[in-house]
Amino acid sequence: MSPRSPRSSLLPAALLAVACMLAAHWVAVVFVPAPETSALLRGAPTVAGAAAAAGVPLAAHAADELLAYNMAGEWTPTFIQGYFILTLGYTAVAFFSYLV
Repeated sequence: MSPRSPRSSLLPAALLAVACMLAAHWVAVVFVPAPETSALLRGAPTVAGAAAAAGVPLAAHAADELLAYNMAGEWTPTFIQGYFILTLGYTAVAFFSYLV
């Protein structure tokens, strides 16, 4: 068996260092600092709170209707038809896909 010649690991180490520096640069570009708040926005929470407080009387007089919710678990004709239509349709697609 012939002895191995010594190989320099300088080139792979240099390439790894360059790759790490490029990755660090790209990560530094992605994460930017948050914008500074301006003096004009200091009263924005107060305005939003006032708008919410002004809308409370409108919400108190909202209509309280019972809506028919089809997906509550009861068996309705629409549920039964949908079940059979989708089941038979998917079965037909699977069967004809097998034939192709």
